[in-house]
Amino acid sequence: MRIRQLDLNCETKSKDHVFLRVHVSIQFQANSTHLFESFYSLTSPTRQLTTHTHDIIRSTLPQLDLDDIFSSQDSIALELHRSLNGVMNQYGFLIHHALITKIWPNDHVKESMNEVEASKRMKEAMPEKAEAVRIKLVKDAEALAERAHLNGVGVARERREIARGMKDVTVESTPTGSHSSEAISSKGVMDLLLLTQYFDVLSDLSGHRGVKKGFPTATGPGQEDEHESGPSTSLFVTHMPETVAQLSATARKCFGSDTVQTENLLDL
Repeated sequence: MRIRQLDLNCETKSKDHVFLRVHVSIQFQANSTHLFESFYSLTSPTRQLTTHTHDIIRSTLPQLDLDDIFSSQDSIALELHRSLNGVMNQYGFLIHHALITKIWPNDHVKESMNEVEASKRMKEAMPEKAEAVRIKLVKDAEALAERAHLNGVGVARERREIARGMKDVTVESTPTGSHSSEAISSKGVMDLLLLTQYFDVLSDLSGHRGVKKGFPTATGPGQEDEHESGPSTSLFVTHMPETVAQLSATARKCFGSDTVQTENLLDL
């Protein structure tokens, strides 16, 4: 005998009051040993199957929560198969399969379930994200501290070598040699160091793109000034000979005295 299939959509609700639609596919055929009953018992076997299927679905699913309906889909299908087979056998029909193929909750319910799961995942990810941010900030701070330390070491070595070079040049330029460094005062050494620092600052300012100082820069024909290619930012610097003397006087004033209290800065 030929096997037929009946597709049904049944609307019901779960135990937690969520309305949903269930798609059921039922495969059945007439029993070859009970052809008389299958032909004369029912005028419409599909209407009989539809009625019993709706009754079983609407009496079973309201006892389960929505999550349990999804997890126990196979057990619900087996219970539906046993119930329909017991009912339809007396009318000469065999139920081969009763399958629950789709479960459609309300669209708002599906969106809410997705948001709940997304929030749960986000909650689990936030500690890891915060830990990553903390590690990045700590490493950036350590790198900044190491950079400042090495920069200070480099500046100190630079100043020390300038003082030593000045001492060596002075010693080599006099016939006696041994005590010639006493002729240079601490004020002269401080002025030289301040002058060096002053020109270092000017060099650093000229190295940034887009910074234009208050004095012209020479460019050849057909060449673009690198300061003109970046964002236009003007910085006017007072560049006069007496600037170094003013810086020296200010530094001595900050130390609390017009004279440096060191016998000779060249003895480093």
